[in-house]
Amino acid sequence: MNLPEAVHRVLDLREKLDAISERDPDQEVQGIALPVIDAVLSDASDLLPADDPVVRTTRGLITPEAIEAGDPIRAVDASVVVGQLYAALKYANRNNEGPFIG
Repeated sequence: MNLPEAVHRVLDLREKLDAISERDPDQEVQGIALPVIDAVLSDASDLLPADDPVVRTTRGLITPEAIEAGDPIRAVDASVVVGQLYAALKYANRNNEGPFIG
């Protein structure tokens, strides 16, 4: 995944989580959505510096294994995490060659 693609995927994920959260703030993220969210977050995080605070905080946070080990993740909570990753990617993309994405 390249940086512009990551920005688009994370934005799409954030919009979907926000829509779910608006309908039901307590809706949990579960099932097949978990590995998809994990893949998007992991791949997008890999494009940011390892010392980025968002990357350090979100790595491994929303995974099927993490959910099995503890409390389920609400869509509204996942949206906050995804929103911060989106902001970090947008900032990183400002210095990317080509048109600004996001």
